[in-house]
Parts: sequence; structure tokens; C-alpha cells
Amino acid sequence: MTASAGIERIIFPLAAVMEREMHPALYRNPQMRVFHATLQDIIAVTEQSPTGRSLLRAAVAGDVAVGLDPLLDAQTSFYYPLQRRLDLGYLPDILQKSHKGLSQYLASFCGGLRRIWQQSRGLAPDTMFKPEDYMRYCRAFEADVTAITHLVAWELRAAGPCFFWRYLLAGVDGDVATAFARTAGAHPRHQFDGTALRAAFLQWFQVSERMDASDHQALEMMDMALISATQQGSMIGRRALEMSSLSALGAMPQGGNYLTGMRFRGPHLRRAADPFNRTHLRHIQHDLSYLIENQKSF
Repeated sequence: MTASAGIERIIFPLAAVMEREMHPALYRNPQMRVFHATLQDIIAVTEQSPTGRSLLRAAVAGDVAVGLDPLLDAQTSFYYPLQRRLDLGYLPDILQKSHKGLSQYLASFCGGLRRIWQQSRGLAPDTMFKPEDYMRYCRAFEADVTAITHLVAWELRAAGPCFFWRYLLAGVDGDVATAFARTAGAHPRHQFDGTALRAAFLQWFQVSERMDASDHQALEMMDMALISATQQGSMIGRRALEMSSLSALGAMPQGGNYLTGMRFRGPHLRRAADPFNRTHLRHIQHDLSYLIENQKSF
């Protein structure tokens, strides 16, 4: 374990937490004991959702560990595939058995599980895509993560624990929850055939702030890839995005694909970046052109 900002890094193997094994770190730090107990509560709730349970089992099969990162915000997670570690935001003030605190961790945990599952299928955003295509793919990736998180909350609502669904409904993505619920209520089968899930996915694109935030993060990642490519001579930003890559994001761990047949051509799916991100994109495209020309000369 390492220290960051004066806080000892807290990491637990997911399989060990599920099997309720005692971990040596629990004897050293009271905060670790609190997070360990919170993580057990999160897992116990997640297992009541069929989708959550499937994603959880996939993560355990991949030998994933879960940790706290003091640099991450609330309701945020980040997956490190090489280390096979999912970090959740460090929230010491809500490391307790309150429904709000548990819901914030559930949101980051369930979203993280979906990212892990997509990563295991080779569907993580790839900077080999052309910059505009990379931004578009990242938008769809984030929309899927949000939609699946809402599906887990809806399944938990049906199983008994309603607090997570109420938390999402009252949150910044409440419009996504409303779109899911409205579609699910239109016909009983829409809860199970992917129709409500697709409605949640499409609703994600209706709020410009969500897309702008995704674009900003995508461009930051492309910048980092450019620096690495310049130093190492690797190739990035050249592959065109195919519709099949976007459709593949809709595959479910229990089988089926809720994005099958979707064309991804609607104007709300292709909205241009905001002025700041558009300027950033032009700079990246310019730098990428320069890099490609220099690589050709060798």
C-alpha cells in the first residue's frame, strides 16, 4: 500500500471482500475497517440486481481489486486495467451506513463494473481512432455506463432496495432515470427487452453538459496519447470508427444487445463540440498531422 496526500492507500481484492475474508490491513487503520464494511454493504446490494451480479462475477473472475483514491470526486471511479484495480472516490464524510452515502458509492461502483466488463471485451476507448471519432466513441461509452447504472438501480427497486433509484432520480442524471421509467412503464416487456435501456442511453445525449464533459476528458486523453506517441514513435489517431464498434457497446453480460440495429446518425448523437473543446480538437488535429508527416519521413 502507498500513501497519497497523507492517506494510506486502501485496496482490497474484490473476491476476498465477497468471501468475507479478513485482510491484514484491517488491523492497521480504522478507516480501512470502515471502507471494508462499506464495500461489503455495496456488494450485498449490487448482488440483488441480476445485471449487477453478472458484472460483479465478471470482475471477480478478472481478479479485480477495489480501492479508495483521495484524488477522485464523489460518485466517480477509475479503472486501471494493467493493475486490475478499480478506484472509488475517497469520501470520508459519508463512509457510513446512510442511504445517500451508499448510493454515491453504488453509482461509482456499478459504473466501474461496467467499464471493467467493456475493457475485458476490448471495447475501452482507443486513441487509435481519429480524434473526432474518438470523441464520439467516448460519448457512447459514457452513455452506456450511465444507462447500465440506471438499469441496476431499476432492478434493485424491483428487488426491494429503492433508495438507489430515488437517489439517481433526484440527481444530475434524473432525466435519464425519468426516460427509463417512462419507457419501462409504457409496456411491461420494455423493462426486459432493452427498450427502456435504449431510452436511457439516448437521453444521455440530450444534455450538452454531459457531452461537453465527456469531450473534454476525451481530448485530455488524446493529448496524453500524443505526448506518448511523440516520445515513442507509436501511431495514433488514424482509424475510422465503424458503426459496429458503437453497437457492440450494447452487449449485456446475461446475453443480448440493447443497441442492435441502432444507426447512431441522429443530430443529437452527432452534436458538434462546444467552442472550447472544438479549439482543443483543432490543436490536436494539427499536432497529429504534424506527427504523421514526420513519421512518414523516417
